[in-house]
Amino acid sequence: MKKVSLWVAFVLIGTLLTGALGSALAEGYQYNVVPKEEVVIGFNNGSTTVDFLRIVGESMERAAEENGVKILVAESAFETERILANVESLLMQGANVIVDFNVNAEVGGSLVDYCGERGVPVVGIDVAYPGVGDDGWFFGANNQMAGETAGWGLAQAIKAKWDSEIEYLVLFFNSENGDLVKLRLTGIADGLRKEGIDLPEENVVLIDMGGGCSDTTLVSNQKMTDWLTAHPDAKKIGVGTVNPETGQGVFSAVQTANRDSDVFIVTNNNAFQTLAAFEQGENCWVGGSAFYPNKYGDYVVPLCVDILAGNNPDKIQVIDHSFLGRDQIADIYGELGEEAPE
Repeated sequence: MKKVSLWVAFVLIGTLLTGALGSALAEGYQYNVVPKEEVVIGFNNGSTTVDFLRIVGESMERAAEENGVKILVAESAFETERILANVESLLMQGANVIVDFNVNAEVGGSLVDYCGERGVPVVGIDVAYPGVGDDGWFFGANNQMAGETAGWGLAQAIKAKWDSEIEYLVLFFNSENGDLVKLRLTGIADGLRKEGIDLPEENVVLIDMGGGCSDTTLVSNQKMTDWLTAHPDAKKIGVGTVNPETGQGVFSAVQTANRDSDVFIVTNNNAFQTLAAFEQGENCWVGGSAFYPNKYGDYVVPLCVDILAGNNPDKIQVIDHSFLGRDQIADIYGELGEEAPE
């Protein structure tokens, strides 16, 4: 009941703010101009138990120090009621720009309005937070490119082992992340087709895991187990996942079902789960599109400074992607901010 009450209160606050601001929101918020030496970034991270978010957080703190700006850090554990509470605390501590990495499009939109009324801009990482006045900034994946890049990698495996034929493409996504992130999955289908793989739309299966947290490993494991059980005769199955945590669950389901020869898996981003699968020898895990979380701070911190300087930078800013597989293990370690073992 506590979670429900807090969430209702949050929605009501967002509704009241929207009503109070009225038509002014349509023209955009007026943000406070702040010189670089006075910039205070409030970074609201989802959970450092997820490697990608932890690495992004580390890059934010490093980049803030290198750029001579202050950063305040909070963590929500992906709990909806803590997102606003964290942001309110960061604002009270003097944050004059909020960077949110809770990958929740619905909450993020209200968050933009909540902060905008106070003259504080918001940068959403990897999920667009449009708000009423369309005044949130976005930094993260070029989702369509990331998906097509993963599709390219999957196509190479299909050409080499299955004579360019595929029966199903199964895509695992989180509806909570919003439609922009979903492009990482549908883009995989586009990438396959660009490589000449015949893939009718009716053979593309979208599986929604519902949330954006690390429990997607367990959810994807069960859903992939169920799907494989329902398709015992399928022998050429491509799988694309929204992240390596989801890939881990799918991979485990495939191994448990003894269906490794029937499946190829690609992921958005690479992580220690990728390396662990590679260490097991040749198997169905092909690789993934690189997101370089260790570099996020190098983009986001200067973006915050630019916004607060009143320069009105582009609302959507993205990172470039490339495909990393078994021949690029050293690059995967680099993506994770580590050196490959000798």
